[in-house]
Amino acid sequence: MAFQSGGVMNEKMNWEGMVKNYPDEWVALADYEEKDAVEIIGTVIAHNPNKKAFHEKVRELMPKYRDIAVRFTGQLIKNSEVPLLWQITHTD
Repeated sequence: MAFQSGGVMNEKMNWEGMVKNYPDEWVALADYEEKDAVEIIGTVIAHNPNKKAFHEKVRELMPKYRDIAVRFTGQLIKNSEVPLLWQITHTD
């Protein structure tokens, strides 16, 4: 799947907005502020449901941005019977 962009890409967005606009996608944020362990506000500079394609795009963007935060808007633990670390390392 190709890199996806679109939506409001130059406005700061809170976590609730990211989950609503980019469900089950990886999002990269610039100019961000972490409020607590979950809440984050920032400018979405890239998003994609495919983890590999997303991280390739983030690598391209790294020289342009001083600091980038990465989050996944979906549910990471899909099967609680399988250890989380295994799920993270074996998911696209």
